[in-house]
Amino acid sequence: MRLVWELFRVAWAVGCLPVGALLLVVVVFSGFNLPFFLGLTSSEDPAIRWLFWVLVLYFVGGGWMFSRINQRYAEKLRRMVAGYQAEGFRPQVEVFAKINDAYVGVDLQSQMLLAYPVGQDGHLFRLDEIRSWRILPVGKSNHRLELLTSDLAIPTFSLALKTTDVTNTEARLHSIFST
Repeated sequence: MRLVWELFRVAWAVGCLPVGALLLVVVVFSGFNLPFFLGLTSSEDPAIRWLFWVLVLYFVGGGWMFSRINQRYAEKLRRMVAGYQAEGFRPQVEVFAKINDAYVGVDLQSQMLLAYPVGQDGHLFRLDEIRSWRILPVGKSNHRLELLTSDLAIPTFSLALKTTDVTNTEARLHSIFST
């Protein structure tokens, strides 16, 4: 299901370019007539007004829908972490992905690292299974945290980081894995 939502998100983002261009054309050809778009005057064809609002709702509705999906992913991650905490996993370091669809938690007392999603569920690694980690810039404002493991079934795990979390995450992981 996660891949389906990701596909919709990409399709919406790609669709924003032609829809934005069409919205600009509609606004320019109507002469930036705000009273017309608000329905206060009926000087032009009402189909143009409806086209304007459909295009605006494409942007607003898509943004709202994907923020709700992000919240649902965050709730799912919190429930998943709570399940592992009930089993004794107590993370001192937690890293949530940019879109709240991936998670890394480190429990220093039990020397375990929880990565989600690996397959369809979370996976516990021992800290000595983590061979290396790095944070890579991807594009202009995106970063990716990659963990390289000694587990042959799961050689790497990665997640997208928020730009604001890069420095803090790098410092916390450096303090954990440098010892």
